[in-house]
Amino acid sequence: MSATWADIQRLAADFQRIQLTESSKKLSENNCVELISILINSKAIDILFTTDGKEYVTRNHLLNEVKNECIGREGRVSLYDLAYTLNVDYEHIESTVSVIVKQGYIDVLCKSLNERLMDDGIVSISQLAKTWDLPAEILNSLVLVEVGSKVDAIRDGDALYTRSYLSAQRNILRAMLCGLTKVTPIARLQSELQLTNAMFWSLFDELDTMKEVPGKIVGARTSNHCLYHPNIYTVLVKQYILKTFLQEGILKLAVFKKLSVVEPKVYMKEILKNTAYSKLIHFPSAIISIKVWDEIEAAVKEEMNSKSVVDVRLYMPETVQSKADIEHAVSSLIKNNEDWLFVSGTSYLYNCQLHTYAMMALDDLISTRAEEITSTWGKQKTSKKLEKKQDEDWDTAKSKKSRGGKGKIMKQILSEESTSELLITLSEEEIIKELKRTSGIPNELLEDITDHIRTKAETLLKTRTELLLHNVWTTSVQDQKRAHAHLQETLSALYDNICIFEYGASTFEDTVADNLKTHLLRTLCTYFANHVLSYISRKQNIDTLNAKARNETIANIESMESRWAVEKLFAALSKKDLEAFHDAVFGVCSSAVCALNLKMPDKKQRMELIKTYENQLVSQLRECTDPPSGLLLTLLILLARNEKIAVHASGKFVSHLIAKVEKHPETSVELAELLTSSQKMIISSMHSKDDINLTAKLNEKLLALIAAVNGFEYLEKPVFETM
Repeated sequence: MSATWADIQRLAADFQRIQLTESSKKLSENNCVELISILINSKAIDILFTTDGKEYVTRNHLLNEVKNECIGREGRVSLYDLAYTLNVDYEHIESTVSVIVKQGYIDVLCKSLNERLMDDGIVSISQLAKTWDLPAEILNSLVLVEVGSKVDAIRDGDALYTRSYLSAQRNILRAMLCGLTKVTPIARLQSELQLTNAMFWSLFDELDTMKEVPGKIVGARTSNHCLYHPNIYTVLVKQYILKTFLQEGILKLAVFKKLSVVEPKVYMKEILKNTAYSKLIHFPSAIISIKVWDEIEAAVKEEMNSKSVVDVRLYMPETVQSKADIEHAVSSLIKNNEDWLFVSGTSYLYNCQLHTYAMMALDDLISTRAEEITSTWGKQKTSKKLEKKQDEDWDTAKSKKSRGGKGKIMKQILSEESTSELLITLSEEEIIKELKRTSGIPNELLEDITDHIRTKAETLLKTRTELLLHNVWTTSVQDQKRAHAHLQETLSALYDNICIFEYGASTFEDTVADNLKTHLLRTLCTYFANHVLSYISRKQNIDTLNAKARNETIANIESMESRWAVEKLFAALSKKDLEAFHDAVFGVCSSAVCALNLKMPDKKQRMELIKTYENQLVSQLRECTDPPSGLLLTLLILLARNEKIAVHASGKFVSHLIAKVEKHPETSVELAELLTSSQKMIISSMHSKDDINLTAKLNEKLLALIAAVNGFEYLEKPVFETM
């Protein structure tokens, strides 16, 4: 049996009295604790220790203390606060009672909630829990269960409404729906009303049931794009669309969208008669009447008949200019005109006749290309045949066989080479470029037209090339022979001069001789090599090329033997003597390269060449007006006349030439003095170019030189010094 509070108090009094007695009869603190523990373990008493362990209390007394605290705190108290105030562990409070709430406190909350609803008409449950500082589960289990009884409200989700508030909101919604004249998103209406989505639709359905909604809902109620269409707006839209379409014959789909018409085709079918609707032309961005479309088609046909090409975009209304609209218009026009073509991705249509016109515009290009192919390819093939024939006839009775073999060579070319092997093509770029230049066809059509006519143009080019080749083949052999004969003549004369100049240079001292030979290599020998390269490569102005361009030209020579021979010839130009050059010349002369017949002149021929050279120099001196050139010509003439040598030299060799002339026995002292004085005066003139007196003296010296060469004496006129 549990001890009562009175028993505990008596026991405490006994303990206190015992403690105050003499020490022999008093219990120690440890004895007291041990005694209480024995009583608790034997379940003689049911008490709880305080947090600090210095006091104890029965469970009934603890319950009374909790009730007193709850009453003192207006019906509600926290378990944590109780544990702290009553100085007991939290689990003892929790085992006794979680939260003790006075029933009157619930009534106070319900009354407070009703007052708040009367003031606001709507209360948020989550906000209410925050304001009252109540857990949601307590609010739901103790207060909100009274909704409909103690709390006069209607609950919807997180909100509580009064009936009067909902009635007022319904009236506001009715007024809004009646006042609207244009399409309005339902979300906009909901934002104006403090209602949940479910409550909004509940009030809307009530109005709809009472037939007080002057419009209709378009779209799903759960969608963000749900719209309200007032009846008056539907009437106005219909009037506007009909009026605009009848006046302009065009309606952009953007207008329908702006007017909140979701399905333009369906809508037009509803407001038009079946006959009128069947005549509509539907474009991706607009609806056009048949009358407007007929006008567009007529204008396009008229332009096509006159120019064979038309830009459809120019005839489409300004409101129908999108890429999809133009493509739709083009496809519609082509259906009714089989000979019309279009270019994908553009707004152009053109007639098939434009292909014929384009071919006419390419006529000049085709003719030019045929001539180019004929002149290059035909000559190359004929040259190869000639070289082969000359190789076979080398060192035999050439003249006889050449005359008899010309026809055979042409027959071989015509029989062995087929024009089908020719690379006869016209690139897309050059066709487009020519059409731009001559046809006036819009640039947007050029690529498409080129694709259509390119094969035909190449066929025509091949035909013309074949015709021209037959004509070229009949004349190319003779042209090649003339070119070869000219090469033989030119190089033969040039090589003869090189040989006599080399012989003349060798009569000088070693150093001077080497310099003269080097000069010969850089001038006449280089000219010889350039002439050979020009003939083999079929290129002009070889002498103007730099080293890199010349090497590229040599590398492009098709024949390996010819390429090696030319490379060897140019390599010989960098040597100090002419031995390598002569070897390279005979390599070029081979039948596999240029098929030339060159040889060094014998003594008799050399004398004849020197005499001819002397006469040429005398003729040049007779026409000369430049004193430095006159002195050089005089020296070369004297060497050719007296020494019987031909020298190829420039002005820098004048001193050496004078020295050699002076050594000859037939050179008089007066002539030697004339040559020496002329040289000194020329050197002085180079430093005093504006000296008039010196120039006059030089002119007198030139006349004296000319006279000396011609074998008579000239008395120089005195030149007076001018101040």
